Amino acid sequence: MDPKSTQSKVSFYNEISLMMFGFGDSHKPNPETVRLVESITIKQLKLIVQEALKYVQKNVLEGEELLFLMRHNKHKMRRFVQYLHNKETKNMLSQLQSNITDVDGDKPKCKLLKFIEMIDETGEFTDLNEVDEIKFQRQLRADRISQALDEQKYLEFCKARSVSFSSKSTVRNMEKLRLWIDPNNEVVFKPEALDVLSYYAYQTVAEITDYAILVRMDGKFSMDPMQHLTGSYYNATMFNGDFRFINSTGSNPDYSRVYSGQPPISVNEIKEVMRRVYMPQAGKLNFGGKVPETHFLFAL
Repeated sequence: MDPKSTQSKVSFYNEISLMMFGFGDSHKPNPETVRLVESITIKQLKLIVQEALKYVQKNVLEGEELLFLMRHNKHKMRRFVQYLHNKETKNMLSQLQSNITDVDGDKPKCKLLKFIEMIDETGEFTDLNEVDEIKFQRQLRADRISQALDEQKYLEFCKARSVSFSSKSTVRNMEKLRLWIDPNNEVVFKPEALDVLSYYAYQTVAEITDYAILVRMDGKFSMDPMQHLTGSYYNATMFNGDFRFINSTGSNPDYSRVYSGQPPISVNEIKEVMRRVYMPQAGKLNFGGKVPETHFLFAL
C-alpha cells in the first residue's frame, strides 16, 4: 500500500474533537480548529520521535528514550508516573473482574517505572505528594462546566473526558497511532514506546486547549483585578450568565452554539498559542523562568 495513501486515511479527528470538548472547548469544536490541533499534534509527535532516535543505535524505540526527553520537567514526569500507577490499578481491577486469582502475588514493576526510578537521582520524579497544579486546574474547569450541564449533556461530557489516543481497543488504536506517526514504517516501536507516545499525544491536545483558553481569558480579562486568583483562567469560559442555569423554558440551551460572546476555540486562537510558544517573550504561556530547549513541544 502506498504510504502516502495510508497516511491520508489515518486520522484522530473524532478523538481530538471529543478531547477538546472534554478539556473545555465547545460541545462541538470548530472543525478547522480540530484539524489544526491534529496537525500540530502529529508534527510534535514526529519531532519527539526524531529526538528520541538520537539515543538509540538502530531505529528501535523501547520507550525509555522517549521518557528521557521529559527529564527536565519533574511536574510532567510525576504526571506520567501517576498515569502508570492508574494504569496498573485499572489492569488489576480488570483481572479481578475476570476472576483471575493470582493478582495478590508480587508483580514485577512496570519497565517504564523502573527506568524513571533509575534516572530519578533526587526522588522528585516519583514524589506524588505535591499537588499537581495543572491537573487541579483542569479538574476545576471540568467541575465548573459539569455544573452547567443537564443530565444528557453531562453524560456526553463524561464520555468526552474518557477519550484518549488509546481509549478504545488498545491493539487496534496503537497500530493506528503507529501508522499516523510513521506511515513509511521506518521505525520499530515497542509497545511501551507507543504507550508513551499515546500519552504524549493526549497531553499535547490538553495543553493546546489549556493555552487557547488562557489566550482567550487573557484577552477578555486583561483588565480584571481578580484575574490573579487561582482558577480564574480556567473558568468554564463558554458558560456565562443565563447559560449557567436552566432557562425560563425549563431546558438548558444548545451548548454546541455556546453563546454569542464565546464561540468555540478558533483557528486564530490556536495560532496565537503557537506564536507565544515559539516566542515566549510575546506572552506569558511559559509562566516565567528559563525556557527549556524543548519548550515548543507541549508534552515535554
